[in-house]
Amino acid sequence: MNQQESVSCEAHQPPTPKRDVLLIVDDVPANTDVLVAALSDTYSVRVTMDGPTALKSVAVVKPDLILLDVMMPGMDGFEVCAKLKANPDTRDIPVIFLTALTGSFSAEKGLNLGAVDYISKPINPSLVKARLRNHMALRHAQVEALRQRDQAEAAYQKLRKLEKLRDDLVHMIVHDMRSPLMSIRFFLEILSPEEVNAPEFQNNLRDVRDVTQGLCETVSTLLDVSRLEAAQMPLHREESDLGQLTSAVLQKMSGLVGDRHLSVHLPAQPLITYCDPAITERIIQNLFGNALKFTPDGGSVQVELVADEQYARLSITDTGCGIPSEYQEKVFEKFGQVEAQKEGQALSSGLGLTFCKLAVEAHGGSIQLDSEVGRGSTFHVRLPLANQEAGTKKATVEPLSIVAVIQE
Repeated sequence: MNQQESVSCEAHQPPTPKRDVLLIVDDVPANTDVLVAALSDTYSVRVTMDGPTALKSVAVVKPDLILLDVMMPGMDGFEVCAKLKANPDTRDIPVIFLTALTGSFSAEKGLNLGAVDYISKPINPSLVKARLRNHMALRHAQVEALRQRDQAEAAYQKLRKLEKLRDDLVHMIVHDMRSPLMSIRFFLEILSPEEVNAPEFQNNLRDVRDVTQGLCETVSTLLDVSRLEAAQMPLHREESDLGQLTSAVLQKMSGLVGDRHLSVHLPAQPLITYCDPAITERIIQNLFGNALKFTPDGGSVQVELVADEQYARLSITDTGCGIPSEYQEKVFEKFGQVEAQKEGQALSSGLGLTFCKLAVEAHGGSIQLDSEVGRGSTFHVRLPLANQEAGTKKATVEPLSIVAVIQE
């Protein structure tokens, strides 16, 4: 075997198992020498000669087990054990007493203090190794049980939090649906046969239709979010001009612009993406609707569409209240929106942004938020172009009014 092969073999050898740490506390060097000689081949052995030093060493060494002499000058082993068991950080470390005392009194006292065993002097190395082996096995089982308990507790707390968030989400959705349902019910209750043919009935009917449509959209979004999360949302992809899809949405929603100033920047050339046109229009509609919702009268909303080498990027900017930095990731999470509402943040009241993120990512794209409190927000959606050739065409961006967009 050459040197290179030797190095390669060494590099692939499994790591050496971590050895258990054993702390020996005894003021008699002859005793510690015997123990070190007998145990250092199995354990990582540390030695201290008095109680106060032992207590300091425990915090640094963090031993898996302590062999503690009873009879030491100053602070004896009983006092050391009592202090270890009174400290939450060290109370679970097994302590085995080393004692030259005879009779049941010292053993009973040590066990009552929390020691797990005691070994009589003079030291029998074989007996010490056997007892340590058993207690180390018990210690490992205890540590594993504590780890599993902590994991179970963490999982339980996470489950409780998720259940609470789920309940809050359901409450939020039901609350959003209750008002329009009450409006429909009120209209139906006051409706009389004579009014059916009245001219004003058509206006009322239109209001009911709009409210019902909003409820249907809420339910559809909830179902679609669930399907997207489960990767079960069918996408009917085809080559589509993202500029035309954007124009169609703006035209359909032009009546909601009101007194806000709207500027639209669309490319002169088509930006062909391979997407589901209906889903993509819903993404644009959600983002544009959010921008209008949070922009006050007199504010402005800007829609811009550009291309880089591989992606088309749609940016929708508003001059609304903005979103605090701690919520800029949460707005895309259905549970995050619930948390934000509970803390009084004026974010989206439904699942629109959650749907947008999942739908964009299902298309192989990405969505990003840039926001500053008091200055507004910009949502950037990046969708892959249909082919590399289309992506390399740099479109000239010209500012267009909403009227120009609709007339196209």
